[in-house]
Amino acid sequence: MKVFCFRIPIVLGVLAGVALSSSTAFSAGSSAPATPAHLEQPGKLRSMVPLDQLIVTTRNKFGNKASDVVVHSARLLEEERQKVFVIDFIDANNKLERVVYDAFSGKQVDHAPMQTPMPMEEILAKVDSKYPGSNRIRTWLERQNGGMVYVIELADKQFKVKRRQLTMDAYTGRVIKDETYDMKPDGKQISLEQIIKNAREKYRGMVVLRTRSSMKDNIKVREIVFLDDNRIRHKMVVNAVTGEVIEDRIAPLSWI
Repeated sequence: MKVFCFRIPIVLGVLAGVALSSSTAFSAGSSAPATPAHLEQPGKLRSMVPLDQLIVTTRNKFGNKASDVVVHSARLLEEERQKVFVIDFIDANNKLERVVYDAFSGKQVDHAPMQTPMPMEEILAKVDSKYPGSNRIRTWLERQNGGMVYVIELADKQFKVKRRQLTMDAYTGRVIKDETYDMKPDGKQISLEQIIKNAREKYRGMVVLRTRSSMKDNIKVREIVFLDDNRIRHKMVVNAVTGEVIEDRIAPLSWI
């Protein structure tokens, strides 16, 4: 009995000491692990709207009845520095369309048909609204991650020795990526918008595939590759300073 009477106070004392030291440490805040913010203030978390809810919204909005709309694809992306759900669908008239929703509010932020990419002039207008007075160096239309995008390289006046590269959705014009890199800007040239406008006087329904600045016979030129009204591929070379058309020919893919 003496043995047990002697050991119990020691064990209790040790446990009390551990409890006291733990309590002191937590109250002092010196060694306790930080509580994750999402556990401390769960009310401040923003939850996304369920994707299936937005699909139902799309079916109801773009069809006379829900069965009229066939969803082709739906995905979460970041565009314009905003989390969005992009839904591609076939509408009641059997046409492919794209609708974009804010991922957190569920609000529709864009909608566009997908029969042909947005005209290059409209893309450049969107670029100019973001970076007024910038000089477009080259542009092209390409497929990235299964979708069509325009890529625009420009010399931004805000960055004297930098260029920007914008990747934009080819149908809505929304910015997917906006990157900068070092390079000396070119000198003054006729705007790309004006060159495309001049070309459109001859090819009214042209679809611009890509453009670029280059040198030809020591002359600064703009090269424009496009599809004409009959969807035949052309390559046009224009003097970047005077606007004079130097070349305009049918260009099979192997020539470009």
